[in-house]
Amino acid sequence: MTADYVRYHASERPDATALITKGRAVSFAELSRDIRKVMGAIRALGVSPGGSVAVGTEHVYLHLLLLLACERLGIAAGCFARGEEPACGPLWTGVDLVLAAPEIEVTGARRHHVLTPQWIEEVLASEPSDVDIPPKHPDDLVRIVRTSGTTGTSKRFLVTRRMSDCLTALWQWGYELTQESRQLQTLPFTVRATFDLASACLRAGGTVVLEGRMTPIDAIAAHAITHVILLPIHLKGALDQMPPDFVKPRALTVLSFGAGIAEPLRERAMERLATALCDLYGTVEVAIVSAIWQRGADGFGIVWPSVRVEAVDERGASVPPGEMGRIRLKSDCMSVGYIDDPETTARMFHDGWFYPGDLGIVRADGRVKILGRVDDLLNIGGTKFLPAVVEAVMMRQEIAGDVGVSSLPNADGIEELCVAVADARHDDEETINRITHALRHVQIGRFHVARLERIPRSANGKLQRQALREELARYLRTPG
Repeated sequence: MTADYVRYHASERPDATALITKGRAVSFAELSRDIRKVMGAIRALGVSPGGSVAVGTEHVYLHLLLLLACERLGIAAGCFARGEEPACGPLWTGVDLVLAAPEIEVTGARRHHVLTPQWIEEVLASEPSDVDIPPKHPDDLVRIVRTSGTTGTSKRFLVTRRMSDCLTALWQWGYELTQESRQLQTLPFTVRATFDLASACLRAGGTVVLEGRMTPIDAIAAHAITHVILLPIHLKGALDQMPPDFVKPRALTVLSFGAGIAEPLRERAMERLATALCDLYGTVEVAIVSAIWQRGADGFGIVWPSVRVEAVDERGASVPPGEMGRIRLKSDCMSVGYIDDPETTARMFHDGWFYPGDLGIVRADGRVKILGRVDDLLNIGGTKFLPAVVEAVMMRQEIAGDVGVSSLPNADGIEELCVAVADARHDDEETINRITHALRHVQIGRFHVARLERIPRSANGKLQRQALREELARYLRTPG
């Protein structure tokens, strides 16, 4: 467990910097002591090994301490954020204790403890206690992960110690994390990859930078960052806002997921910011599936070690290499089902495989390309196509900062294409001209354009199709 690695580094290199939080350096010795303090506080609240908690706080250092402490104690911990309250009911009612910041109104919990500033101060000022730490077992439950994917419907699954150790080792190996690594946290710990990557960096003896006071670009320069997660939309925003005198880092690996990185964006990032750029495909149920490191991969990623990927037809039979099919996955790190949702579990997990609902191509050399969601397939007047393919074309033409495509029925009940743009780069006429050009090879007839403030996406950047469809319906019903 990560806490054990922290304790090891605290013995070997006590003064080495484990964390930088709000500009303050935290040594491995201090981090190890603080983890033990929080372990004692959790046990004092009556949660024992085998129990479960839910954590909601914007105090990033405390959030990390709580997750690391629970993991070491064999307590399953789930995360939530302010603003997610409507979707948190199943999580709150399903755990032994909810730990939440004062501004979060928790309802329905069995027990609820408020993370007041006074309590936090008292815990961190206390002396580390000798907590009775149970022996570790591979099947210990250590995390509760929530996922909505593109549907917006919250699902939960459990992560065992074996699954967590397997995934963390893959992060550490795959991104060559060492004692010299400095990883910048850019996403909340509600995003599984954020905690997993931070854990991997700490296990390697590197430094995790929790810096929310400045932009990612400023933090990269100020803290000599070597590894950072930037979703495609955030990567583009960082490049757009980069000062002219920004000096490209000597060594910076940028990790991205949630949507594919268009080749022009990759070229800009490699020219101005990154020395290595990894475009990941994965699911929270399986974690990392494939990665694209090189230019010119045409969307095909190399499958990660310990993962199997197949493309199958609707009957579950493998399709020939190079043909489109439904993707199914198998991994040593994968979950086996959702909590209290046997129907969805039966639909998405069977015969030892996980079916994420993606369409893709698996080549003879094993590389995989994700084309879109099965449920996203649009049928416009008999022409079927995946909106993600069209969105990628539009993003390459820089029609807008973000683009989303869906369809809505007209008065005759026939689906018509709808294109949503956020942060449009041009006036209405030029925007329509560019969209028309992007759609020239697709027989779709009439289409609608909607200017939205933002394209609805999940925390990890996935476009939420149903939410987009609802926003488009409201937009097109509004006069003017």
